[in-house]
Amino acid sequence: MALCRTIMHVVQPNDTFYRLAQKYKTTVPDIIMRNPGVNPYNMQVGTRLNICAGQEQESPWKDELELNNDMRQAWTQHAFWALLFQNSLFNSLEDTEAVRRRLMQNPEDIADVFDKFYSRAMVNQLTQLLEEHIRLAGEIMTAMRDGETQSADQLERQWYQNAENIARLLSNANSEYSYEELLRMLTRHLDMMKRQMTAALNKEFENEINLFDENENQLMELADYLTEGLLAQFYRS
Repeated sequence: MALCRTIMHVVQPNDTFYRLAQKYKTTVPDIIMRNPGVNPYNMQVGTRLNICAGQEQESPWKDELELNNDMRQAWTQHAFWALLFQNSLFNSLEDTEAVRRRLMQNPEDIADVFDKFYSRAMVNQLTQLLEEHIRLAGEIMTAMRDGETQSADQLERQWYQNAENIARLLSNANSEYSYEELLRMLTRHLDMMKRQMTAALNKEFENEINLFDENENQLMELADYLTEGLLAQFYRS
């Protein structure tokens, strides 16, 4: 059997099923079969097509490596900018707002890795949930800094609920993802961030650095898990 890896092609101007079949080394009937409801004689620009690419495509190993690198970079950048924002907020630095704006780019960076695999609606929902994750983290940091324990506890409950929502969205989109495993990893990430915030407030700087390293390693494990799920669903089917 010829090697088949499922990709998602976004329809461009002048695309036809015949040209796509030639480009991806497959057949028109196969594309039609995998995209029921798409009119081959009236394709709309922006439509997403599932295509089983043929054997002559570029080696999937390169794609797998690039995907994993993109996923790891997006999540580790999240950890890095969250640490910088925490430092700026707790120390009332002048760059706090500028760092916050850069931190808020991370949701789109992470969601962009999923963009070529899933619908725009799903990617937008993931972006919104990740934005909520960061917003709540910032509000928890502010409440902790100001000694507002009750407010911090309430925000923390929302934070963990947000993690449940992220795990549910991803596991619903990809049967290769376990909701329980995703929730475990996301919850661990929140636990370590909270410990990192506490260490910073208590000026336990060595502990804060160690927790950051641990958090970064855990996020790389999460990135690898997410990558493997995408590969299993789309590249190795």
